[in-house]
Amino acid sequence: MADAQWPKGTQKESFGFLAQVLARRVDNELKAELANLDLDFRFFMTLMQLLAQDGQSQRELGSKLNLPEYQVSRNLAAMVKDDLVERRTSPTSRRTTQVFLTGKGRALAQQMPPLINTLNDTFLSALNGDERAMLITLLQRVLSTTA
Repeated sequence: MADAQWPKGTQKESFGFLAQVLARRVDNELKAELANLDLDFRFFMTLMQLLAQDGQSQRELGSKLNLPEYQVSRNLAAMVKDDLVERRTSPTSRRTTQVFLTGKGRALAQQMPPLINTLNDTFLSALNGDERAMLITLLQRVLSTTA
């Protein structure tokens, strides 16, 4: 990465600046890959959460995805329309709605882990295995102290 690409000043040493640049690059690549699967980027993390644990409540999903309830509700409504998920009333509480992957949603969600692994390999190709593990550990530590 040549210095000519960076604005003058200290941005290239700024964690926030570097995190934003990297996040945008990763988002752009991920959006392009998801478009190839005809999947809306907004639905990606919800599918991943449900693949990890099907039947979560809308509130749980919102909390894990750090999204406001109205956004979760809108996304789920669109995902129901696209036959990716279904909502069911919880058997233990009428006021709780659980969300489950449909067959179509599960098939799509199962394509995500290999896609993510490929993107990770692309973006972390300059690092060896130990460096990758250390970077992930450090990012997890930073995130755990800022929540």
